[in-house]
Amino acid sequence: MSARYDFYGPIHKGLRLGSARLLTRLGSVDWRDPLASAALLADLRTHLVLSKEHLEHEDAEIIPPLRTHAPELAMRLDQEHSHHDEAFAELEALAVQAESAGPGDREAAGRALHLRFSVYFADDLAHMAREEREALSAFHASFSDAEMLAMEMRIIQSIQPERLTQYYFLMVPGMNPSERAAFLRHVKVNAPPEAYEHLLNDVARAALPQEAFRALNEELALAA
Repeated sequence: MSARYDFYGPIHKGLRLGSARLLTRLGSVDWRDPLASAALLADLRTHLVLSKEHLEHEDAEIIPPLRTHAPELAMRLDQEHSHHDEAFAELEALAVQAESAGPGDREAAGRALHLRFSVYFADDLAHMAREEREALSAFHASFSDAEMLAMEMRIIQSIQPERLTQYYFLMVPGMNPSERAAFLRHVKVNAPPEAYEHLLNDVARAALPQEAFRALNEELALAA
C-alpha cells in the first residue's frame, strides 16, 4: 500500500532542524562577543518569523477543515497556536533585553533567552507531533490526497519566492535521503521547471554535504 499524502512532514522536519540548531547556538554563544550575539539574534528572529508564518498558513488552510471533521482537535490546535503566539512575543522581548544588556548582564540575559526558547521548542515539538499523529489521521479519514495537495498548493502559492527559499533551506537538509528524493520528485511534477531547478541546484547543492547531494542526484536519476 502506498503512503498517503503528508503535508506536515517536510515542513515540520525543517522547523525542527532550525530550532535545534538555534537551541544549540543559544546555549553555546559567547554573549560577550557583540558580533556573534548579534548574528545569533538576527537568525533567531528570522526563524521565529518562519515559524509564525507557518502557523498562519495552517490557520488559513489546514485548521478550518478540521473544525468540521475533528472539532475538538481543531480547538486544541487553535489553543496551541495561541500559546505559540504568546511565546513569540516573550522571545522577542527577551531578545531585546539580550541585545541591550550591559556587559555585566549579557550572559544572564542570554541564559534567560536560551531557557525560554527551550520551553518554546519543547512545546512546539509536542504540537507538531500532535498534528502529525492526530490531525494527519483526521485528514486521511476525510479527504483525498488530491484535496490535501490542493490545500498545500494554496499555501505555497501565498508565499513569496524568497521566503519559500528560506523554508527550503531548512526542509531539504531536515529530511532523510528517501524523503528528500521523493520531495524533489513531487516538486518536479507539481511546480514549474524553474522552481525544481532552483530547489535542486541552488538550495539542495548549498544546503547538503557534497556526498548527500551526490546521492540525491543518483536517486533522482534512477527514478527518471
